[in-house]
Amino acid sequence: MIFCHIFSSHCEVVRHFFSYSFAHSAPNTCVRDFKWVISTVPLFFSNFAARTPKLSAQQTMKKTILALVFAMLVGLSSCLEFEHSYRVVAPGIWRGELTLHAGAPEIHRRRDAALSQRAERGDIVLPFLFEVFNPAPDSVYIEIINGKERIPVREVSHRQNPETKRQVLSLHFPVYDTYIEAEVDGGKMDGFWYVPSRGNYKIPFSARLGKVHRFEDLRQQPVMDISGLWQARFGSGDDGFEAVGVFQQEGNQVHGTFMTNTGDFRFLAGHIQGDRLALSTFDGSHAFLFEAKIRSVDSTMTGAFYSGSHYQTTWEARKDPSARLDDPESQVRYDPNRPVRLRLPRPDGDTLDIENTDLAGRPKIIQIMGTWCPNCRDEGVFLAEYLRAHPDLPVEIFGVAFEKSGDPAKAFPRIKQYRRALHAPYPIAFGGKAERKRIFEVFPQLDNFVAYPTMLFLDAQNRIVAVHTGFNGPATPAYTAFKTHFGDLVKKLTAGALKPQNSDK
Repeated sequence: MIFCHIFSSHCEVVRHFFSYSFAHSAPNTCVRDFKWVISTVPLFFSNFAARTPKLSAQQTMKKTILALVFAMLVGLSSCLEFEHSYRVVAPGIWRGELTLHAGAPEIHRRRDAALSQRAERGDIVLPFLFEVFNPAPDSVYIEIINGKERIPVREVSHRQNPETKRQVLSLHFPVYDTYIEAEVDGGKMDGFWYVPSRGNYKIPFSARLGKVHRFEDLRQQPVMDISGLWQARFGSGDDGFEAVGVFQQEGNQVHGTFMTNTGDFRFLAGHIQGDRLALSTFDGSHAFLFEAKIRSVDSTMTGAFYSGSHYQTTWEARKDPSARLDDPESQVRYDPNRPVRLRLPRPDGDTLDIENTDLAGRPKIIQIMGTWCPNCRDEGVFLAEYLRAHPDLPVEIFGVAFEKSGDPAKAFPRIKQYRRALHAPYPIAFGGKAERKRIFEVFPQLDNFVAYPTMLFLDAQNRIVAVHTGFNGPATPAYTAFKTHFGDLVKKLTAGALKPQNSDK
């Protein structure tokens, strides 16, 4: 670097800054974006301080300030010399917000000490982060960030608002039939998240460029380390359900999820400030927000859970290293003596006939699923990967989709899009509308049905020999064990050694 001769005593700092900046920049961005450089300062300082422990705090600050002043001058001069490399929306990290409720909803008017202070803060806002990339000046690619997960949003379009002359950005989530539409005004966006399958359902959306904190950018000392397992319960009475929280905490930052008997809440991210926990996730299908007050004296939490703007309930949890859920293969009872008989339409024009000669005499795995279900998608990804890793598997795998609409004209395109997105090497038939009564019409062998997804394991005579309810996926510690267990089930199934364990006969 030629300027090291001028700033010889600070060359290492400058080198650290540029290497850190480019390592954390999106494609087609550089240090010449002055606003981006400003947003990089706090991140760089903490990074450089950690990499130069021998320097005192005063020395580190002095060297950092001198180097950053130099870098920002270079950045500003470059901005004046060249045009921006984008025309639609600025690249970099954005902080999005979904306003779930304007003002405190009913749940916060209850006399719950853990929630009373939150009610005074007004709007209930779900934050999430996303990164914007510009593969070309007129194109946009986005990744939603939920902790360790990045969700690609490839279907991004834009148009000009004829009244304001600003760009209107549309983020489409075709697998879930939802989308965000927002007007871009420099470093901010404002619009709505739409869910057409729920009718006139929309949630206000806004975003700001350069804000890298998910919740408040504070550093209050956490009252305890919540890392580990927590036995939890959501709601009360017949509407309540058990869960296991699993968290990893680093300083104020928290990642993790809740596992339930039907599946997990996928990748959650958030923080602890003092005795307050906040976690959120947004994946295009679901918008989940969890808040809680922590009692370090007895390692318990009490809080609120929001799913979009349509559902909210309370929850409580106690730290418990032995926390557990029900056995996923003991929740559904079935008749093992009544063979499954299916004849269902497929979006490709064929018919799934389980008694077809091509399928006769072979064990089978049926995935009961819906394209609208994120846990089904996680399970579908797993099945697709398993089949690709075992191309000669002597087991037939196929899905039966129960959709929000019972109309094949609406359901078939969704199923086709779902298969393309997952690169699923197995067929998916249309079972009908996602209603419990329809499940039992298609599968009268089942005495009860608990959740999407559910896998049915059939022997060579099409009799059910095992049922696996729900799916706790890659966001959970149960996922690794499940992959091993699934392989063992398949081996037993192909060997004819898998016997009914939870039948009603």
